[in-house]
Amino acid sequence: MISKNRNIFLVGPMFSGKTTIGFHLAKKLNMLFFDSDYEIQNFTKTSISRIFINGEKIFRKIEENVVLNLIERNNILLSTGGGTVESKIVLKYLPLYGKVIYLKTSVKSQLLRINSYINRPLLKLNNPKIILEYLSSKRNYLYEAISDFVVSTDKKNINDIINDIIKLINL
Repeated sequence: MISKNRNIFLVGPMFSGKTTIGFHLAKKLNMLFFDSDYEIQNFTKTSISRIFINGEKIFRKIEENVVLNLIERNNILLSTGGGTVESKIVLKYLPLYGKVIYLKTSVKSQLLRINSYINRPLLKLNNPKIILEYLSSKRNYLYEAISDFVVSTDKKNINDIINDIIKLINL
């Protein structure tokens, strides 16, 4: 069996705070921070929206490859995309390479945070609430299944969430 590296992987739905929390937590823990969406854009030299034009299936395959390459590193904090957990390969390997933390948030909280991110490919339709509810029903059990810890981000500030995570992981 692969031994767990000193890595932390944040999973959860969009607008749960994975990137923001991940950046600050990595800084506090002196870890290298990676955001899978940024790394995908860096690798493909194009935007996530542009990749989605060719289909979500193509995006998910690129995402899977980028994540699998990143998790083999040591001392990283990786913020994953909301749909990363739909990959059976990622579900299998992510827990082997570090601690997985599910940043849990309600659809209500997601909707409060959505305004500055309306360009997300999966939210291009008229009713984001319906899409977020659908994605929640499709993915929340996967986030739970893969995670070592669950941390709610509803009605909490960044520092409280970071402190909750540090207490849980005992680093």
